Amino acid sequence: MHTLEFFSDPICFCRDKAKSLITKILQDFSDISFKEVNILTESERAQEIGVIMSPTLVLNGKIIAIGLPEENQLKKILLENIK
Repeated sequence: MHTLEFFSDPICFCRDKAKSLITKILQDFSDISFKEVNILTESERAQEIGVIMSPTLVLNGKIIAIGLPEENQLKKILLENIK
């Protein structure tokens, strides 16, 4: 099982759009669980991984995207990183 973490903050302008996109894409990836992480309240966790901006996507503890990729690009990134 893989874990996709979505690091964002409550005032991130693309937060809702990103969550919708991620939820939609993960319907095709039954082996990936999803967790939203508030970068402000979990700043130590963010620092450990190297997250410096919102939004950032982290798969299994590794940063895979900074910002919000397009749908096809995110699918490709996930496929490449769960092999």
